[in-house]
Amino acid sequence: MEVENDITIKDIIRQGKRKNKNIDKNLIERAYLYAAEKHKTQLRKSGEPYIIHPIHVAYIIADLGLDTQTICAALLHDVVEDTDATYNDIEENFGAEIADIVEGVTKLTNLFKSTEEKQAENYKKMFIAMEKNIRVILLKLADRLHNITTLKYLRKDRQIAIAKETIEFYAPIAHKLGMYDMKMRLQDGAFQYLKQEEYEKITQDLSRKLEENRERLEKTKGRIEKELKKQRIVAILSIETKHLYNIYKKIEEKHITIDQINDLFSLKIIAKDKKDCYKILGILNTIYKLLPSTFKDYIAIPRNNMYQAIHEIIVGEKGVLIEAQICSYDMNRIAKYGITNYFPYLKKINMSEEEIEFKERLAGIHDTLEFKNMVEDPNEFLNILKSELLDDEIYIFTPKGDIMVLPKGSTAIDFAYHIHNEIGTHIKACKINSIDMPIVTKLKNGNIVEIITQEDECEPKKEWLDVIKTAKAKSQIIKLLDENQGKEKTEYLVEIIALDRNNLILDITKIFAQNRLNILALNTQMNPSNVKIDIIMETRKLEKLEKLNKALKELNSIVDVKIGEAKEEEKI
Repeated sequence: MEVENDITIKDIIRQGKRKNKNIDKNLIERAYLYAAEKHKTQLRKSGEPYIIHPIHVAYIIADLGLDTQTICAALLHDVVEDTDATYNDIEENFGAEIADIVEGVTKLTNLFKSTEEKQAENYKKMFIAMEKNIRVILLKLADRLHNITTLKYLRKDRQIAIAKETIEFYAPIAHKLGMYDMKMRLQDGAFQYLKQEEYEKITQDLSRKLEENRERLEKTKGRIEKELKKQRIVAILSIETKHLYNIYKKIEEKHITIDQINDLFSLKIIAKDKKDCYKILGILNTIYKLLPSTFKDYIAIPRNNMYQAIHEIIVGEKGVLIEAQICSYDMNRIAKYGITNYFPYLKKINMSEEEIEFKERLAGIHDTLEFKNMVEDPNEFLNILKSELLDDEIYIFTPKGDIMVLPKGSTAIDFAYHIHNEIGTHIKACKINSIDMPIVTKLKNGNIVEIITQEDECEPKKEWLDVIKTAKAKSQIIKLLDENQGKEKTEYLVEIIALDRNNLILDITKIFAQNRLNILALNTQMNPSNVKIDIIMETRKLEKLEKLNKALKELNSIVDVKIGEAKEEEKI
């Protein structure tokens, strides 16, 4: 996805046709001429003609293999925001499809109370547009990628603000869409401005480490190539280094130096197919020792963003540590370009199974938008959005072995809502690794979680909002709390006639507990032939009364049950 400095419209069309044979050359040229005319008096901060930016963005889009409409939208993406052109003008000249993509990436121009409020509304608008058309976010990523390369012309405060937003927002989006190459370039480009001293130091240290280990790395690669050839396995091998921002994160999180990073170098091995990947793994483990606890099989259990590969750190020639990354050609292509590999599916008007699956790669975003409508504080919305995008993922298993991917720090409540809203709404208890645990327990990677439900909706607690993680769970709990807040609890008198026996009262109170009904008072009166039990209870939900009545009457030794609203003198 390299972008040259001097790109022309011919380069865009050539690259587009190389990746997508159905490119419409005439429409792209017309979009270019329209954009060039609209931007003709405008200059970028660098002093260059403004049209250079849309050209570079369109080239990135063409390189991703996207269609004519997205390339045209890339050329036109700033004309509505920065010139006198309107949505209607774009629609009239280039059609509604292109106009909608341009509209989706155009920033809001309304006045807001704060920067945070404006930012929150911009994100919300973009994601709503993205839900209708995934190409909106792909164009926005390409736009940000080129902007990152020209940050040097901006003021220091603007450089830092844009770099921070890129690290916190756009790079995680690229990660969720499986666009590893895009993610790395965004992160490293932003890192250069966000932490300039650290960037320069890590660049120098990495260059030093590579030079120190080059001979041992090449010998390790050569030996593996020789062994693969002997076994008649065709594969492409290349030595790579860890990306700069990833090195910085590891140094900061683990409080170590670059010399202590075990996976600083990687040997990428691209095989023909999945079967060869495992053959290569066997060969590696035969000729080199494996560093303990470093084996990860993302082919057997793919990451949530479609990434598949086998990772392990081996001790190569003369003790050099190198992370072997084994994948197939298809896996490598998907890791680099992510969701764009399946672009034909994303154009369909009727949602295919593939499109539904890909939209789920942004799990939590739709729920975050719903959460935005429930809270007034834009900072709260931005925090939950960053949490959905930035937090590490954990893999949780259902008792049947299905895998659910959640943000790190999620609880059993989050897990229940992730499965289905109805499961979350009716959650009663949970088992984690077959042990009864509170539903607010934070889950750990690899936990097997069983959710136990009840017929009635659960009675949510406000304190849950402080511990649950996902926007989906938060928004649903807020809904339930709001519903309950609008309904005052009513006190009812339950009159029970029963034959006396052992554990009678205990069995009766158990039924109230099972139906989550709060007993305010209980009084018993012994008669010669029976016992009369009066219970004052409270509830907001009338449907619970019928269930209670039925359950009590089915209880052994119960003669009669009457339930009615408590009179004033009977209330507690």
